[in-house]
Amino acid sequence: MRCEQPGIAGAEAPWRRLGRAGSVAERTSGSLIWLGLGAATALGVVLRVVFIGDQSFGYEEWYTLAVVGHPSVGAVWRSVNATESTPPLYYLLTWLWVKVTASDTAVSLRMISLLAGSLTVPAAFLAMRSFFDRRLALVAAWLCAISPELVGYSIYARSYALLVLAATVSVWALGLLLEKPSRRRWVFWAMAATACLWTHYFAVFLIAAETVALLVLFPQQRRILLLALAVTAVASAPLVPLFVSQSGASDRTAYIGASSLTTRLESTVREFSMGSNVPTAWLEGTGIMLVVAAAAFAAARTYRRRSTRVLLAIAVIGGGLPILSALLGVDDHFLSRNILGVWICLIPLAAYGLTRLKSIPLLAYSVICVVAVIWVEGDWRYQGAPDWGGASARIQQRAAGDPVAVLPGIELPVAALYLHRAQLSAPAHTSDLWVMVQPARAAHERALNPVPDPPLTQLWGTGFREIGEIDYRGFRLIHLHAAAPTTVLPAPPNDGPAVARFALTLAAG
Repeated sequence: MRCEQPGIAGAEAPWRRLGRAGSVAERTSGSLIWLGLGAATALGVVLRVVFIGDQSFGYEEWYTLAVVGHPSVGAVWRSVNATESTPPLYYLLTWLWVKVTASDTAVSLRMISLLAGSLTVPAAFLAMRSFFDRRLALVAAWLCAISPELVGYSIYARSYALLVLAATVSVWALGLLLEKPSRRRWVFWAMAATACLWTHYFAVFLIAAETVALLVLFPQQRRILLLALAVTAVASAPLVPLFVSQSGASDRTAYIGASSLTTRLESTVREFSMGSNVPTAWLEGTGIMLVVAAAAFAAARTYRRRSTRVLLAIAVIGGGLPILSALLGVDDHFLSRNILGVWICLIPLAAYGLTRLKSIPLLAYSVICVVAVIWVEGDWRYQGAPDWGGASARIQQRAAGDPVAVLPGIELPVAALYLHRAQLSAPAHTSDLWVMVQPARAAHERALNPVPDPPLTQLWGTGFREIGEIDYRGFRLIHLHAAAPTTVLPAPPNDGPAVARFALTLAAG
């Protein structure tokens, strides 16, 4: 048996898999591969575990907490229907974890994402070795371990890390079928496809792309493919009424269309390459340049090989259909995180290009990614959610008998969670009011910064004046005082300033 060389499998062996090593050299090489996979997986786990409990819950994570807080599976299902726009698998798994561990802390709530993100590393190796040689598959797994995008979603209590894992397993099942179809492998693919659909609705585009690949490459297997699709359809049938009901609540996804498609396409390249909020432009630009150039080089160099063409076709169809739908005005729900399922189809191309020039580009990109992960996840200025927990702890005692206003009010549930308060339900009369002003990222800025001029007078009148302020990690915790008890409303009047029309108030503690 020939020892495999780094690179994409050629036309003579388009669906290469790991075989039994015959010679001492092959056994040694195989042992190093598995040691390398263990090291990549360990690093991936460490990069995720270190930061999993550091950040406060974000606004979207609060919804996850609310969903999994219900006592039964039926109640979770109804809550997903009422508040979410995604399938229920992630919430059901998180609900089960929370019930088993009897804990709803940030760590517990994010554990399914952590497990999914960590398992993606070995799953990526298993998937890619069905298409490419073992060393290239190992590099692809390494890139999954250190990706700022995947690390970020692995410590985020939403379904995206699970989507990446399910899609990776689906592509693995596809690769096994392309190597040698069998009944067990068809069942495996149908199960993986079902898991994808139960995780995220956009996975339907990935499954459609895989179906096209199977139809083109195995026309003689159409009957069994149709049977596998029928099994997947039956297993996913409970999602149909859920999807129809969720689709009727267009306000949940209205924010997507508020951003131009061009901006979202640009964000997709940036986020797939380096994550969503790299602290400096030069670090982000260097990383994007390396990985995009590597993937383009690989596509141009290896496009004649069926392994490349299959994965590129899946990525183009799986990611392109949502973009085409948005362009044609059929349905515009395109976001980079919604097409994370095609990640695994693109990463081996980057791996191929980065291993050229004695792997110097791979080393440089790896350093950039690890630095970006540690910088972003370890610095409150660049984290995905402001430190609501810390800010609430600083204001809690001082405002114990006073109402607290939250600006912007969309974050009221998060503040209520950490302050252990409920929203003000009726006008209150008070001489003291505290205002939590969340830090924000101004246009073209990467770091969270204090909001310079919150419209306090416009919102609460001239009766209140500022008598003190606590500054904490970008938060402005402002103490307002009035000479006589003044009426504070649960929300500002409809004619209030547009910038703060969603300001809401929590009752006194």
